[in-house]
Amino acid sequence: MPIHTLNRDRDNRQTDTEWNKNDDRLLQAVEHGDAEKVASLLGKKGVSSTKHDSEGKTAFHLAASKGHGECIRVMLAHGADVTSQDGTGHSALHLAAKNSHPDCIKRLLQVKYLDLFLFSNTSISW
Repeated sequence: MPIHTLNRDRDNRQTDTEWNKNDDRLLQAVEHGDAEKVASLLGKKGVSSTKHDSEGKTAFHLAASKGHGECIRVMLAHGADVTSQDGTGHSALHLAAKNSHPDCIKRLLQVKYLDLFLFSNTSISW
């Protein structure tokens, strides 16, 4: 029986997507730290790094917990939402910190800071 999950697209609209073979392949590529394969798979229709599997895991969060910074970079370049949460409510930043992956923490914080800077109404003067 196929797994249906609710996700959000790049415009933050809720979408109903079905888990498929490419989603499994994405999780496997992340598990092995294969950033090139991750990039290839994210180019396929319906594949998302923040789609939840039946256990609530996402490829994005798996990369953070494993310390695969290059996979995280690729997923962010393909529009991964740095604020997304896994099935237990943890962010990728939380998982990277919990598992002591400073390079991943730095990359995720830089994206988070950039988002806050670019999309806030606050002006910064030097």
